[in-house]
Amino acid sequence: MRSILLILTQLLLIRASYSQSDTARSHLDSDILDKSEIEAITAAIPRLIENHYVDSIAGSSICSEFRKLSSSGKYLRYNQKKALADELTKDLREISKDGHLYVQGRENGRADSRNWEQLEKGREQKYNYGFTRMEILDDDIAYLRITEFMHPKRSMQTAVAAMKLVENRRNLIIDLRGNGGGYPGIMEYILNHYFDGEPIEISTTKSAKGTCQVTLSSDLIYGKLRIGTPLYILIDHKTASAAEYFAYTLQAFKKAIVVGQPSAGGANRNEYFDLPAGLRMSVSIASPVNPVTQTNWEGKGVIPDIATADPERKSVELIRARDGK
Repeated sequence: MRSILLILTQLLLIRASYSQSDTARSHLDSDILDKSEIEAITAAIPRLIENHYVDSIAGSSICSEFRKLSSSGKYLRYNQKKALADELTKDLREISKDGHLYVQGRENGRADSRNWEQLEKGREQKYNYGFTRMEILDDDIAYLRITEFMHPKRSMQTAVAAMKLVENRRNLIIDLRGNGGGYPGIMEYILNHYFDGEPIEISTTKSAKGTCQVTLSSDLIYGKLRIGTPLYILIDHKTASAAEYFAYTLQAFKKAIVVGQPSAGGANRNEYFDLPAGLRMSVSIASPVNPVTQTNWEGKGVIPDIATADPERKSVELIRARDGK
């Protein structure tokens, strides 16, 4: 009898242990935050900025302003993860004027964060790896709409096929309206169709730690180079990050005419850092410098050569007028 009671006691202890573990796991996955978690999140944010932000002087100013807001207790009112992340993002962007400084969930919780690659692959296939419209127009004009520069290993075949499709048309319109950026690989592959000969510097990215990374042109492409052929790049206020890099670089080297509206103004390169309670933070850690302009588009956006609310129609008109059609 005594041994049976001992076994039952042990089983109850094991069950209690599992229950506590499940409760802790459930709490971590929960959308609800308690006061200590909110305080831990808001304490971690300025530390990450101080340690990693691309501009140490600006970073100190951002931290000072953020700590004032945090010490007021305003964030304690936001006990849901999304609401808190949205409010933190709003304040950080307002303070810094930096679109790459924000807070978000780690792919909506622990379960999804383990499968982020599968989610990304599904989105890539759904949107044809960013190439959502490819069309041959009249008057020797080709048109490509790229909504995002997606993972280069999975997207390269589509990028090669798209550029092969348009290679026999003299005029090319690349539509980057609404393109928020993405991975650099596909962007650089398309950009390289407009450079030949010896590699030249197209940007130098300077990090918060004082290191520099030089990006060079390359003529390693799978098709015809487009040296000297007319290129029109369409942008709007939602064109950002890597898409802005593409437009700004080709504009600076006088290889493209940019048409539309000023872009978002997000030049800085970002990196993600974990925050407590399943959140993460994007921090600008480096900034590219164009060798022609000796600056970039951070805060200003890419300024179009031709401002218009209808850049697609305007580009076709410009091509036809130039060619006397």
